[in-house]
Amino acid sequence: MPLSKSDGRPASLPLVSAIIPAYNCAKFIGGTIESALGQTHHLFEIIVVDDGSQDETARVAASYPVTVIHQENGGMASARNTGARSAGGDWLAFLDHDDSWHADKTEQQLKYARPGISAVFSEKFPGTDAVTFSDMFERNCGGNPSSTMILAEVLRDLGMFDEDRALMGVDDYNLWLRFLIGGYRFAGTPNYYAYKPSEGHFGGQLEKMLAAELLNIDKISTLAKLDRQTVERRKRRLRIEYLPELIGTRRLQAVREQLRALGFDRETRKYWAAFLPEWVLDLRRSLARRLRNR
Repeated sequence: MPLSKSDGRPASLPLVSAIIPAYNCAKFIGGTIESALGQTHHLFEIIVVDDGSQDETARVAASYPVTVIHQENGGMASARNTGARSAGGDWLAFLDHDDSWHADKTEQQLKYARPGISAVFSEKFPGTDAVTFSDMFERNCGGNPSSTMILAEVLRDLGMFDEDRALMGVDDYNLWLRFLIGGYRFAGTPNYYAYKPSEGHFGGQLEKMLAAELLNIDKISTLAKLDRQTVERRKRRLRIEYLPELIGTRRLQAVREQLRALGFDRETRKYWAAFLPEWVLDLRRSLARRLRNR
């Protein structure tokens, strides 16, 4: 039986490699690693990829029985790929540096890895197993990377995560769409991880996230040979979904850019107030709040 690279004890079968992409996370990487070391399904290895950190991340990681790989900063997708290329497990389990696993996460998720299943992740809603490519294109039903295990051979067959930095924040969504185009199947599981975004988490950068999502649509539509009408309809809905939060956080330049792309019609007309001066918008918000509190 293969021995764990962490402690030399027999690794549980099937072999699972944990991959932790890490960047400037010295304050909490220890807890993340400990959640991997504490798995009831004994892992084959734990690989921490130091993605060009400028703090003590690498030193803290090296104090644990893990493999630490150093690389110049390339982003989360690049770090995940670096770990995946070095991994020897049958399954690859990703864990972001600001998340942690429940102790039985690996053990429980492997119960869903039936024949024909190439990935498992915590589902966002019931019925995830039945999601088609069309469903996924209309809505990101894919699992957070920290909740995901995927067969190593399948990830490599798909060409790994797309490392285009302009896709940061949606590179996992891009993978799930390509996964379904490739004819693979996944299983949805209950939640077995704790998600806690660190300061500066990319998901909070609205303009960059929207740009990444629009680019992802272009990339996937080319790969899947989608018709123009389907692509433009998806882009339109995406832009409209972002407008309320963009306006609420006063990212007015971004709002105006999207409105010019959308055009003026019954669906968008309520958002065109974004072309008013910011002080007018603040006054409108204040008046609305007073009316609600009466």
